[in-house]
Amino acid sequence: MSQSNSSQGKAKKWLAYAVPTTIFLLALGSTGWLFSRTSQPTRDNVSSAASQSSSNQTDSLPASTPSEVSLKPAENWQVNNHIHGLTVSPDNPQIIYIASHNGLLKRSETGQWFWVKEQYDYMGFIAHPTDANRFYASGHSLEGGNLGFRVSQNQGLDWQEVSMPGVDFHAMAIAPNNPDTIYGLATSGKQGFFVSNDEGQTWTQQPASGLEAMPFSLNVDPLNAERVLATTQAGLYESRDAGKTWSLLPSTATAPIAGLALQADDDRTVMFGYRISPADTALYRSVDNGQSWERWSDGLEGTVLYLAAAPTNAQILYAVNENNAVFQSRDGGKTWNELDA
Repeated sequence: MSQSNSSQGKAKKWLAYAVPTTIFLLALGSTGWLFSRTSQPTRDNVSSAASQSSSNQTDSLPASTPSEVSLKPAENWQVNNHIHGLTVSPDNPQIIYIASHNGLLKRSETGQWFWVKEQYDYMGFIAHPTDANRFYASGHSLEGGNLGFRVSQNQGLDWQEVSMPGVDFHAMAIAPNNPDTIYGLATSGKQGFFVSNDEGQTWTQQPASGLEAMPFSLNVDPLNAERVLATTQAGLYESRDAGKTWSLLPSTATAPIAGLALQADDDRTVMFGYRISPADTALYRSVDNGQSWERWSDGLEGTVLYLAAAPTNAQILYAVNENNAVFQSRDGGKTWNELDA
């Protein structure tokens, strides 16, 4: 299968799940490896001379941020496109970025959509939780070839390969309370679950024991950098030791989570999950680490693939469905409005 087809499969192709009248199973394309069933655990640090030299160049990246005047307006960006990531600016909760098959998009605070970078098919994409200029990405260029792990210091205008040359991370996540910690699911070039504790300069492959289904997206607990959550067609998996071991949250076994967002609320973590339930598919909320869920809102349309919470305003959340429709909530997820594209 080509890289383009693999990208499209991640965000578009949903097959029938085992519960009646429910659509959930994501086709990830050419990612047919299993963590604990096919190989022995690997803990070696992964780096190379190329990654070391490129990481030394990171500080020389342009520090300027792209002016919207210089960006290309993104007309009809939802057509023939697939979304792979969603993030909210820590400087302004009205500004969001969407990583897509056709490039990186920015929605300004005035509601205008712009292309920041069109040459890349962004598969893995994350933003620094406090530095609004710093993004991380992986995937491949539209001409082919994997991007490895890349960093931008000017909101996606320019990119530099830092490490993992030839690798395609299909999903990534960053720890909000320790941004040095980054997780990545590698599906091409190298395969496995990796963690970096130095902003992506070097990586360690984790055994990922117990993770029995292919992750679609990754999230890190905002209060615990070693607690990682993976959405899968089989339910929500949790690791409390930085990806070494995993367990399925029983509450999601028959109602898997598609889109997931986490918020810190004093000393507890609030989880928002779009649950695919045979009885009631809707947005749910959990305040006990996913042990139980409260129905929170039915104001979203379609199957929500991505959720994102504004880092500086707990009331503002965003959601994206399988048709590339984008929604915003201003009341903590209770009600939603679709944003103009």
